[in-house]
Amino acid sequence: MGGRGQKYTNINLQGRAGRLILPLLLYPLYALALFLLFPDDAALYIGLMAAYITPPVGREALIPMAVVLGQPWWLTALTCTYVDIVGCLIVALNFDLVLALPKVGPKLASVVRTGEILLERRPWLRGLSYAGLVLFTTFPMMGSGGIGGAVVGRLMGLGERGLICCVGLGAAIGATLLALGATFAVSLTGGGMIVGITLLLVFVAVGYLLRRVALLDKGLTPTYKER
Repeated sequence: MGGRGQKYTNINLQGRAGRLILPLLLYPLYALALFLLFPDDAALYIGLMAAYITPPVGREALIPMAVVLGQPWWLTALTCTYVDIVGCLIVALNFDLVLALPKVGPKLASVVRTGEILLERRPWLRGLSYAGLVLFTTFPMMGSGGIGGAVVGRLMGLGERGLICCVGLGAAIGATLLALGATFAVSLTGGGMIVGITLLLVFVAVGYLLRRVALLDKGLTPTYKER
């Protein structure tokens, strides 16, 4: 019996290690693909990934910035979507483990609290189930994105596969809309550095206002960039 129990323990540990390590490996794999397929732009997009992973910068600022710098909208949207999906995978598959980490755990706990407040204020999201999670992840409101979407999906009681698919779909729609909108705005105004900086500031201001409006009824302010 002891040997069988030890065997099952080893299997569980191996499974947990795989659920954590494999998603983490997706970051360097994407960076390698960028260097192989887009060597001239790889450094910029790796920097974009790092900025998106590290708070407090969000996609509402990074995507227009990349477009203003002349980067293709589809690669910009793809990169941000990829970061969101990987973040969702890590949290959705290792929720309890991430909560137990010394420095990351408290930040995730604040995201959980934000998600609880969000669902209290917007019970219709829970009623819409998977469709509600897609909408939540699509729009750049406070707590939206890969990690925030995974937390909200867990609080809604959604299954792992459906949760990951919904977050991926919402992230793709949101990033694409931002990238196309920025591209259209730049082409409409004729481009130029001053115009580009102005558009970037407008996108950042809109994103900030959306996040603030999401908290007005509770009188709260976000302490961490939930992504």
